[in-house]
Amino acid sequence: MKKTVLAIFTFFALMAGASAQEAQDTHNIPAYRAKGYKGNVAATSLGLYWNGVETSHGYMLNEMVYLGGGAGLLIGAIYDPLPALRVFADAQFYWMPKKSTLTTRLRAGYLRNFYGESDMFNADITLGGSWGVGAKYGISLDAGVSIIAPSEIQLASFNRPAISLAPVLSLAFEF
Repeated sequence: MKKTVLAIFTFFALMAGASAQEAQDTHNIPAYRAKGYKGNVAATSLGLYWNGVETSHGYMLNEMVYLGGGAGLLIGAIYDPLPALRVFADAQFYWMPKKSTLTTRLRAGYLRNFYGESDMFNADITLGGSWGVGAKYGISLDAGVSIIAPSEIQLASFNRPAISLAPVLSLAFEF
């Protein structure tokens, strides 16, 4: 656990250092961060249990704030390979108007595991980085915590806790 925390801290310290060394030229913002349409496709691991592909599409209010919505298909682990559908609202904040910067993301929505009555509220809070690749594209890496709250039916039938926390990791191609 200590090694994982140290690795995450080192990643963000290096990212902050790289961002601090860039020039403050706001005209160097990639096209995918310009005001207007923006989208991404991500490989996501939710709770180290569900792994899959998600996409989010929305609007850049300015070069630092994104609002959108998305959906994804996640597949359970090998011992329980049932799919889950996730639909969510997505908000992302880029910390600096630079080509490479730290990011904060909030996703909140609905997760439906096709395993009987498994409807869940789901929210992710992540911290990550975004790197411009050329003028039109970017790559982002986010890590954080996912809050999962099962429906009342699932709570009663499976005797589960009201709220579960799980790690979330996402690697996205931004356009």
